[in-house]
Amino acid sequence: MEAFVEVREPDQLRLSGDLRFATVVAIRERLEQLIATGSPTCVVDFSAVKSADSSALSLWLCCRREAQRQGVVLEAREVPAELMSVARLVGLEHIFPA
Repeated sequence: MEAFVEVREPDQLRLSGDLRFATVVAIRERLEQLIATGSPTCVVDFSAVKSADSSALSLWLCCRREAQRQGVVLEAREVPAELMSVARLVGLEHIFPA
């Protein structure tokens, strides 16, 4: 069970693998560094994520905070149903696109 961050373009990142408690800590710092590279926008593609739990929501909130700190517009694409379900449960579904 692992999670990975892949740079697709300077302003496009792709997450893959399992975004769970055991894996998100390992990719958080790298993901935040990539968001802060200087691009005015950053798209994070979740299409290759196999599974996600509440830790994935925490990871996304940390990324949003870093993006705001850096003045970067952060966008999520292909958000997994599991992650959307957790976001709805805690009233944060508005942080992802419809």
